[in-house]
Amino acid sequence: MGLPTIAVPQYNLTIPSNGKEIKYRPFLVKEEKILLIAMESDDQKQIIEATKDIVQNCIYGADIDVNTMPAFDLEYIFLQLRGKAKGEVLELKYKCPKCEGEIPLNINVDEVKIIKTKEHTNTIKLDETLGVVMRYPDLTVQEELAEITKDKHEIDALFDTIIRCVDYIYDAAATYPAKDHTEKEMRDFIESLTDEHFQKIAKFFETMPALKHEVELICPQKVKSKNGKTNKKQDKPCGYREQLTLEGLGSFFG
Repeated sequence: MGLPTIAVPQYNLTIPSNGKEIKYRPFLVKEEKILLIAMESDDQKQIIEATKDIVQNCIYGADIDVNTMPAFDLEYIFLQLRGKAKGEVLELKYKCPKCEGEIPLNINVDEVKIIKTKEHTNTIKLDETLGVVMRYPDLTVQEELAEITKDKHEIDALFDTIIRCVDYIYDAAATYPAKDHTEKEMRDFIESLTDEHFQKIAKFFETMPALKHEVELICPQKVKSKNGKTNKKQDKPCGYREQLTLEGLGSFFG
């Protein structure tokens, strides 16, 4: 006789980028093992692959490909999986820059959202007939871009990012998929734009949806009196305060 199976609850969530509702389950011990091994390796590529594998294992829907999913979608879904598996409250700790004491911070996963800017669009109209349609970078593309642009000038890094994220170019006559053209052809096209055109494309990245959460850090530590001795009546609270923006999945596991 086989061992009994354990019923795993299912939940619904809405994918931020397209509004599609999917079902998912919390990650199990087998997925947590994958994550722990990846984190212990301290290899960013392995961590990314583990994140994608866990999300793919835990969502239901054969038509969903985590390899092409926008990074912010994947981060949001992973955070929901973690919340249902380990508890909705994340317990983080930060080092106070004033007294160097420990600042505890509790964050409810349900309160963390994908922040969208109203004027954001992935279709950039350059003139009456010419335009560019952008695609959101997935986790792998984000990591690759971070690696190839880390030692480059800011403008060169932006060029590389734009080239990797153009889906297709269109005009009155046809559409031109980026995958059908060389990197040099794409670079030549970007370099031929006016500054006004370029700024329109750059705005796509400035306003792109992101996993963000605003919090206030307040240091609760007591600072010793001037004589250096602990005295509950004389010791004063450190009182350090800081408005902090947590952005990206890594911020929620600090």
